[in-house]
Amino acid sequence: MKHQKVGTVALVVRYEGDAPTLLETFSDDREIAILETAVNEGEASPLDIIHAMRARQAKEDEEFGDYVEELLCQPFVRPEIQEHGIQWLKSKIRIEQYQKCEGEATHVIAAYAFKLFIEDPDRVDFLLAGPSAKVRIRVFNLSVAASKERARAA
Repeated sequence: MKHQKVGTVALVVRYEGDAPTLLETFSDDREIAILETAVNEGEASPLDIIHAMRARQAKEDEEFGDYVEELLCQPFVRPEIQEHGIQWLKSKIRIEQYQKCEGEATHVIAAYAFKLFIEDPDRVDFLLAGPSAKVRIRVFNLSVAASKERARAA
C-alpha cells in the first residue's frame, strides 16, 4: 500500500470580540514553520515576517528571470545555454500554474476548516480526510500571540 503524504493548511485567525476572523491561510511547510516559531516566540506581527520573506523571494525570482531573459536576447549565446534558459522559463510557468491550483485548493480547504473551527474553537490541530487524501489543519490564533507579547513586555 502506498503511503500518502499529508499536506498541511494553516489558518491564521484573530478574535475580534467573541468571533474569530480568518486573516490568512498557508500551505507552504516552510512558511508554516516560520509562522509557528514567530507565534511561539510571541512575535507582535508574525504575518509581516512571512510577507517580507515572500517579497525577498519574489525580488530574487524577478532578478533571475530578468537575467535569463537578457541572456536569451544576446545574439551570440551558445545553443545549449539558450536551451537551458528556455527550459527554466517553461519550468517557471509550470510552477506558477501549480502554485495557482494549490492556492485555489488551499482556499477551499481553509474555508471548510474555518467553519469547523467556528463550531469548535478548541479544534486547533486536526485532520480532514477523504478517500484519497488527508490534510492536516493547524489554527494559529494571533490574539493569543499578542497576549504573549504583552505579557513578555510587562
